Amino acid sequence: MASYRSKNSHGRYFITDGLINKSIDNPIPLLGNPDILNAISIDILRSFVPLNILSDDHLKTISRSNEMDLAVQGQCVANAEILRDSHLFLVSGSVDVELDDGQPLRICGGTENSHLSLGDSFPTAVSVTAVEDCQIFLLNRSKLDAMLCWDQVAKTLALDFSANRHFDEDASWMNTLLRSNLFHKIPPYNVKLIFDRFEARVVEAGEVIVHEGEQGDICYLIKEGCAHVSCEHNSESTVVAELTPGRCFGEDALLNKTTRNATVTMKTNGVLMGLHKRDFLALMNEPKVATLNIEEAVKTVADGARWLDVRSQQEYENDHRADAFHLPMHLMSLKSRLMDANTRYVAYCSTGRRASTVAYLLNQQGFNVQPLAGH
Repeated sequence: MASYRSKNSHGRYFITDGLINKSIDNPIPLLGNPDILNAISIDILRSFVPLNILSDDHLKTISRSNEMDLAVQGQCVANAEILRDSHLFLVSGSVDVELDDGQPLRICGGTENSHLSLGDSFPTAVSVTAVEDCQIFLLNRSKLDAMLCWDQVAKTLALDFSANRHFDEDASWMNTLLRSNLFHKIPPYNVKLIFDRFEARVVEAGEVIVHEGEQGDICYLIKEGCAHVSCEHNSESTVVAELTPGRCFGEDALLNKTTRNATVTMKTNGVLMGLHKRDFLALMNEPKVATLNIEEAVKTVADGARWLDVRSQQEYENDHRADAFHLPMHLMSLKSRLMDANTRYVAYCSTGRRASTVAYLLNQQGFNVQPLAGH
């Protein structure tokens, strides 16, 4: 029997006995038995870090597009490459995590030690092996970080809206827009610029805004008033829906060259916010941010810079670099006031995406921040 180090709730290790599968070079593909695979509920997703800080919309997206897999006893679930590129979450059962020093750790699903992805909990892990049949799921790191970036920047803007009376009149439709799946396609760097591109249009009851069958190049959001949607069939027009404040229409015009599939007519007087296709496409361009590799980052800090950790509170508490200034993205507006404008910072996260976004936004405010590339 081999000895194992397992992590208790206080982060210390204790010794257990067990067996470990040493065949880590080629992990066995996870089973695809439809009787075993389960959709991942939002409640399950919310129990993991950093999924617990995602918006409900993004959690629903993950729930719809991912399923739990069954790993059978003795199966090698992941090697170092998989752990580097994906978040591996343990829902139930137990696994052995082997570190690069050859020491294994036993982790049980549903415990405090399994709330983070196994790769984040144990950065030096080289393999994960199922001790018993267990349920797991994988999430691509880059895709998850893109969602985290959007949500965190949106939360920062929402705080700005609530704190600035200048936005009182527009806060409602702006917050609605931030929850729109369409605008999640825009890089988080450009989120704040979205609002500058919208133009207000005062409309009257009975005014036709878009005609079914015409080519469109503008998307609208109803700020004030109501409209109805109608479609023609056999030369007769039928009202099929009513649009109230906060609703968007004409989104397809921003992404495709298709014609309008319905007519939208104002039911009352109101105000619309319109976004032109050319402006939307311009916002899709992601600005380039110069990054540092790990050797350059370490040297920069040794020369007087300071680490800037932009991950969530629980990610930071699990593990962080010495003397790092903690700046969760959604608190950037508040905590950046505590940063020293004369200090150089090196930002880091789990993939480099959140770090690059924070660096870009802070540099626009006059700070000197460079992001660490990658994990």
